[in-house]
Formats: sequence, C-alpha cells, structure tokens
Amino acid sequence: MKNKLKHNLIDTCLAVTLLSVCISCDSCGGGTYVPDTSEEYFTDVEGFNSAYFSPKVEDIEADDLALYVDYSTCNVLGQNSPFYQALVPSWTNAAKDYYSIKGNEITEEEGSVFSLLKSITNHDYADLKTAVEKMADEDNESVLLTDGEYFQESIALGNVNNPYMKDAFAKWLKKGHDIYIFAEPYQEPYKGATYNKKRFYIIFTDTRLVGNIYDKITQTVKLEQYPQVEMFHLSADHPKLFSATGEHTSPNEMLSAQVKGYGSFEAQDWQVDWESAIEPYIVNAVSNDTGQPMTDGASFTGGLKVDRNSYGGYRITGVDVRAYDISKEFTNFCNAKAAGQKSGGEISPAEYKNFAKVDDKEFKSHGMINLHFDTQNYDPSILTGNPCTYFKLDIVITGIEPIFKQYEAMFTFDSIDQPGQKNVSLAESIKQCLAEPDIKAMMTSRPVYTIYVKANKR
Repeated sequence: MKNKLKHNLIDTCLAVTLLSVCISCDSCGGGTYVPDTSEEYFTDVEGFNSAYFSPKVEDIEADDLALYVDYSTCNVLGQNSPFYQALVPSWTNAAKDYYSIKGNEITEEEGSVFSLLKSITNHDYADLKTAVEKMADEDNESVLLTDGEYFQESIALGNVNNPYMKDAFAKWLKKGHDIYIFAEPYQEPYKGATYNKKRFYIIFTDTRLVGNIYDKITQTVKLEQYPQVEMFHLSADHPKLFSATGEHTSPNEMLSAQVKGYGSFEAQDWQVDWESAIEPYIVNAVSNDTGQPMTDGASFTGGLKVDRNSYGGYRITGVDVRAYDISKEFTNFCNAKAAGQKSGGEISPAEYKNFAKVDDKEFKSHGMINLHFDTQNYDPSILTGNPCTYFKLDIVITGIEPIFKQYEAMFTFDSIDQPGQKNVSLAESIKQCLAEPDIKAMMTSRPVYTIYVKANKR
C-alpha cells in the first residue's frame, strides 16, 4: 500500500507539472518535483544555480590584452635581460593594444609590439598611477612593465612610501579578478652609483578565463630557469580547489550516488533510503577497527582540497559548510520551467542548522574538505521533501590570517633619489589594499563551492 501511494504521488506531481497547472510545490499538496533521470536532474540543477546562485562577477574579455610599458631605464636595460626577452613573445602574440608611458603622457602606439618593445627610450616622471588606474577600469586583461618608481615633477623627492597603486589593485580585486606580479632584480647605474632595483611585470587577469595571459606565460616560459625571479598572486575570490576526480567530490559508496561537476558546484543524486542505508552506515557509522560508533559518523562526501595560500596576502585557516532546504524553491523552478515561465532573482531557502559539518582535523592537517552529518545533533525531521528532498551545501571560508609580511621584501628596492633608503611604495600599495575591510570581507562572505543533493524523502 505504501509503495502504491508513493507511485501515485509521483505520477500526480509529474502530470501537474506537464499540464502547467501548478507552479508552486505548496499547491501540489507539499509534493516535490521528481525528474525522470539523473541527467534531467543535473540539467535542472545547472539552470537553478544559474538563475539564483551564479556568482556576480564582472565579465572579462578574452584575447584582448592591453600592454602598458614604462619608458624608463628599467625597460631600456630589459633588452639585455634573458627573462624579459623570454616574455616578449607572450606580449607580441597576445597584446591587442600597446600603450607607452612617457612622463605624464600615456599614448596608444601603432605598429608591431615586437618592434615597439625593441625601441624603448628613457623618459622621466612616468605617470604610473594613472596607468594602473586605467588598467583597473578596463574589462580586459592588461600588463604593466615598470620599475615601480612613481616620480612627479612637482614633488622634490620620489613617492618612496606612497601606496599609489592601492586603489587600482582594490578595484580590480573587487571585480572578482586576479593580479599576478613577477619581480625581477636588476642593477641600475645612476650618477656614478649602482642601485639594486626590481623590474615588475604586473598582470591584471582572471584565472577562470580560458587561455588567460598568465597561463600562456607559464605554458611557454620555463620559469624554473629564472630562479632569481619571484612571483606573487593576489586575489580575494575563487580560491584554488582540487579533487581526486578532477571534476567533483567523491560521495560515500553507500549512497550509490550519481554525480556531475560544473566547476564551482556539483550535483549529487543519492539512490538509497535514509533508514536502511544512510543513517545506519553513514550517520551512525561504526569504526572498522573497534566496532564502536564514530563520533561524527562516516564522511558522506569528500576529497575536495583547497589551496590555503590561494589569496596570496592571506592564508585560509578555517572552512565550514552551510546547509539549506531547497525542496520548495527547486520544485517551483522546475515547474515554472516546464510551464515556460522565466525564473530568477533572489530566494532565501531555510537553513538546516546542525545538519552537516567539516572534518576540522583533516582540513587543518591536509587542507582537505570532508563532509559529515552532525551526528551529535542530527535531526532528520528537517527533511520535509516528499517524495524527494533537495538540499544545498555551501562550502565557505570562515578564517584567514595575514601572511603578506613574508613577501614584502619582494616589492622593495633601492631608492635612487634618496640614497640609502628603500622604495616601499609597491609593497605599501599591496599591504593597504589587503587591509581594506571590503577586500577581507570578500574572502569570507561568498561560497567557494556548492553541492546540490537530491535524496529520497526521510
């Protein structure tokens, strides 16, 4: 009788969906949408995520690199640098626009990028501040070749500790993008003395952009051949994630789950019942060694690893998982889709408290994110979907600690106009950018990975 009732309910909900009579699961008497196959479910999840939870990241144009070149001694001398020469083909092949920075004039130059780079002459008082601000305002990749010295004719001494790039860095990061910086040491003669300086290659890009300029460089230039060159990555979004499968997490075998990954999220279709499989063998799992109940049961999915240094200036120290009941919202979306109605906007699904947790010990030891049910507080009454229940699991960063101090020396160099002092303007630009509350909040306010689950009713 129970199975017959279940099948009748499924048939009824499907019929209502196809006839487009009912647009909310409430008017189905509490019934949830039931896809015919896992593949149909995966397709619906992809649409649901796009409609309601796709991250709001400003688009960046592909294959549209702008190259900004500081016409100063650093790039004149760069003609003799093996590292500089190794990068020239990357700029030649990728740059669509070439801007010369000659004093306070920033001019788009015509001609071959290769020839332009070979004909650089020295001009004083490069307006680097305006150049990097232009880069941050653009919606494409850009690169600045410079020694980082920002001189102004109206100021007697250079801006040796002026964080003049801070605002531009923060603006680009707030768009959700990435900054890479190569620092190449070199010596520059000036008025009879020799100064230890740096040639900086400042790259505004996004790691998610297929064929981005940083990837092109690492694929064509053997960076290990230039041990004197240091690299720094700056980001406030999308930390690097890895999984054993390369596509998604690995569900517990007891779930007999079908699973599909979509980069920043995945969908799992659990094939077993809660009472006969999930609760006895996962929620309340016992140790194979002792036969005693495990404190947090067995992991229901895992194998996801985060690079805890992904943000560059901060190290990730803590992660958590937040669970949401999306049975109603997902059903509404699927029914509206079947009725040809548009969905989107904002929704606020109810959060499952004390439902899932991260294995903190495993994360602290290896950066691995394995998810368990919160066995100590487990309450299955929250699983109200019928005949299917849907929930959403967001992996979020909860702790970060500053680590930029260990990279500071990479961005300091001898001051030419103040002998005996160090120019720390670029280091201060990064340091003060990282100290901005909005930048720090970005790192801990957005889900870094999401898992959608379809399970049978409890």
